[in-house]
Amino acid sequence: MTDEWIRIAAPATTSNIGAGFDIFGIALKEPYDIIEGRKIESGIVITEVSGPGSDSIPLDPSSNSVGIAAAEVLRRCEADFGIEIKIKKGIRPCSGIGSSGASAAGGAYLAHILCGEKLNLTELVLCAAHAEDVTSGGFHADNVAPCVLGGFTIIRSYEPFEVISIKPPEDLGVVVAMPDVLVPTKESRAVLPKEVGVKDLVFHVGNASCLVYAMMSGDLGLIGRSVKDAVFEPARAHLVPHLKQAESAAMSHGALVSFLGGSGPCIISFYDKGSHNGDQIADSIKSLYAENGMKCDTWVTECGSGCRRI
Repeated sequence: MTDEWIRIAAPATTSNIGAGFDIFGIALKEPYDIIEGRKIESGIVITEVSGPGSDSIPLDPSSNSVGIAAAEVLRRCEADFGIEIKIKKGIRPCSGIGSSGASAAGGAYLAHILCGEKLNLTELVLCAAHAEDVTSGGFHADNVAPCVLGGFTIIRSYEPFEVISIKPPEDLGVVVAMPDVLVPTKESRAVLPKEVGVKDLVFHVGNASCLVYAMMSGDLGLIGRSVKDAVFEPARAHLVPHLKQAESAAMSHGALVSFLGGSGPCIISFYDKGSHNGDQIADSIKSLYAENGMKCDTWVTECGSGCRRI
């Protein structure tokens, strides 16, 4: 049995993106986790976790997203070996940019490579989503889908499961701002309403439909106008201090739109790379939080590919 170590980069993602709760997702170029692994005789063994927030991540593979997803791939492939795994986090847990999703997708992709790439990509997304179900309190694939497939992903249906990926416009820039607040996914999902009115439903369908068209046609202005959420961000806004002020700061410095990334606390801003400066948008949000005595990390990035071997 070979002892060659395989290294996988699993990117951050932003999900929901306005009206697309549990449906839309985008892979980001950075930050990303690095998942390393090699074949062993049997079982899943996690020997090392490092990086931001690593002290809160369990080594027990039955409660670790990487281990759960990798084990699911081994099960589906009827593998006759196990995997030793090392995790280097580049995405802080409870960030709103798919930390657990990157772990799950990275673990699934690592096992996929070691098994000889026997699964199709949809099956791989499902293996990663299984880990999200165990660790995050609900079966959702809006982070793991773009993390595996790359680009802008749309989940047409969960039963039966169907997901597609399209390439976002080249000029679409992304600013990620992560204030020093922890928002666990389970907590953020617990505050959501159980039902929505017809008016909000119509509003969401209209904006979600236009966002897909805008992504495919490259209409950046329409992207900005279509990232609208009448239900989920309003329910979660109290979990992130100064959210609305941060969004306003981004908009005043050239963002097409600024919104809560996933379950928060990350604030995502889209901008036109051809006409505006992402650093100015990032600095405006960072300055707002500094004025309020809070640290805020930022990344000026763009849409990216999914998991890859490095």
